[in-house]
Amino acid sequence: MAFGAVAFLCAVIAVAAPARAAPDFELLALNQKLKNLSDLLENDPTARRLSLSQLLLRSQLNGLTPELPGPGSQHAIEAPFQPAAGELARASVATFRTALALLAQVYSGKDNLDVVLAHPEGKADALSFRGGVVTLDHIRQMLRATGLQSTMREGQDILRVPIVLWEDTVLKLGPHDRLRLSRFDGAFIISFGRVEIDRARISSHGEANPTSKDFFPFLTVGGGGSLHATGASFEGLGFGGTPKFSGVSVVAHALMPSTGQTVITDSHFEAVHTLSVAGVSDAVVRANRFYNMRHNALMLSSAVNAQLSGNLFFGDGPTNAVRILAGSDKVALHGNVLLQGDRAGIVVQGSSDQVEVAGNVIWRRSGGAIKYVRTRCGVIRDNVILYSRQKGVDVRTSDGVLIQANTISDSGSAGIWISAQPKGAQTLVSGNKLQGNQAGLATATGGEILLSGNDFSNQLPRLVDGDITPRNQVFARDLRGRTPMVVTAAEAIPSEDLAMPTCAEGRWQ
Repeated sequence: MAFGAVAFLCAVIAVAAPARAAPDFELLALNQKLKNLSDLLENDPTARRLSLSQLLLRSQLNGLTPELPGPGSQHAIEAPFQPAAGELARASVATFRTALALLAQVYSGKDNLDVVLAHPEGKADALSFRGGVVTLDHIRQMLRATGLQSTMREGQDILRVPIVLWEDTVLKLGPHDRLRLSRFDGAFIISFGRVEIDRARISSHGEANPTSKDFFPFLTVGGGGSLHATGASFEGLGFGGTPKFSGVSVVAHALMPSTGQTVITDSHFEAVHTLSVAGVSDAVVRANRFYNMRHNALMLSSAVNAQLSGNLFFGDGPTNAVRILAGSDKVALHGNVLLQGDRAGIVVQGSSDQVEVAGNVIWRRSGGAIKYVRTRCGVIRDNVILYSRQKGVDVRTSDGVLIQANTISDSGSAGIWISAQPKGAQTLVSGNKLQGNQAGLATATGGEILLSGNDFSNQLPRLVDGDITPRNQVFARDLRGRTPMVVTAAEAIPSEDLAMPTCAEGRWQ
């Protein structure tokens, strides 16, 4: 290393060390507004029912998420499926074990025993519907007619038995419907048809089941079924280690024809285990609130082309808010807000390729903010990440990831971490603002990192860490990244013409 370079680096660090990083008053003000929003949601139950747009306006945060959809925006939502002539479905008493077996064909038999044990003495009776529309009033009538449940009065709708709806049914719940599912009696709903919920409420009710204490009531839409929920409320539902009983679930069976698109908008989820969407294409999850979820809030598995936008995640969260798993390709997460919670806020892994996380705000996670593992051609752009206890953006074993125009501040670990990359992997890091993190950029077998226009000027003294620590002087000479370069553990090469990594279908164009 030349004497001049050493002297320059020492001078930069000596000047910067006492202050570490100059305060960014805009980010300090933003942090305070986000704290005020979090406090409002914690202390005012009525605020939890407001839309994200309304909350941001009320908290003087409007414009914070540029990717937030407007109130009237649509995402190619299909018209709902309707049965012939809208006739009422036929009801009978039948075993629910057939429905469990169909779900187990794709999602294993795990947790089935907990459902069976919630109905002691081998009882497996359910109210079964075929061939038409099912309403809450119809359910009341059929419970009495079959003798399964004699008391279920309007306004006191406690369901004490399971309900199974087959593929040629549509369950319709409206604005005045309040359906409570008895945990003590092992109640649940499984539908293989269409479920339409318009401003209705479904909740768990009562004490734990005496013979199956792990059991919680659930709403599962399986087979080729679909869910269309608008302004709905789901509370206290779900249990187990698979998507099928996780609370509110849409879990497809590849051999059963679809009844339509799944769309969940402007709905409230509270103390639900997980909202799961598995094996379903083109799902829309937009403008929902997830509060005090009991496991990860939203999980996609083998769910292609999903759009997750304008959702709010807040309250106590024991693990990730969003998980994108098992080949959930071309998913878009736009304009969501994540306040606090444990572990990484958004996790993308398991060959879920071309996933775009854009315009989101992630504040004070007890873990990291955004994590990509074993993916290709992902995009992480225009996000605001503040005060993560661990890493801001974490990329591992992934090729062709674009990290662009993010603001990452005050992470307890690296602002951007890249590690365990396969041979030949490239990551493009462009136009990001990094400040006050434990380190700006850190790597451990990070492959080739293409750098351009990143602002490290408020990231002193620790600009880089890990196996690129010897390249620290290169960053110190050009804190605003005016000279594009390719950085590896072995070298840093200036390059005026960076070659963008190749990604399928022009995702980056």
